[in-house]
Amino acid sequence: MGLRFLRARREFERDEEGAVTIEALLWMPMFFYVLALSVDVSMIFHAYSRVIRVVEDVNRGLSIGRITTVSEGESKIASSLGDYTGVKSKITIVDNVIVSDVSVPVSSLVVLGAIKPMLGKSIEVKTQQYVEF
Repeated sequence: MGLRFLRARREFERDEEGAVTIEALLWMPMFFYVLALSVDVSMIFHAYSRVIRVVEDVNRGLSIGRITTVSEGESKIASSLGDYTGVKSKITIVDNVIVSDVSVPVSSLVVLGAIKPMLGKSIEVKTQQYVEF
């Protein structure tokens, strides 16, 4: 019985089947963190491009007269970006140039929160366009 046990123990020690499992287990948290980080960064870039598109649409509307007042333009930005919390917008017209400033907190854009150092920051978009009418 003792000899059989020793033989089984030696076979178990030499067997490398399942050895990758430990390394995979050690790397799994890093893999999930990188995945979560890429999701959050993608959401931030998507929101940035969306904010630029909305602001440029409002500037164009003000430029050609489709949007008649600055307050109407600011409410259009607020309604278009309503699914983000804490959006601040300011539109001014100086010397026939429409200047729009929009700020969106990063904390309202991320999904998983893997990008903690950026949560206190904001995306700032500033655009200018000439009045055409």
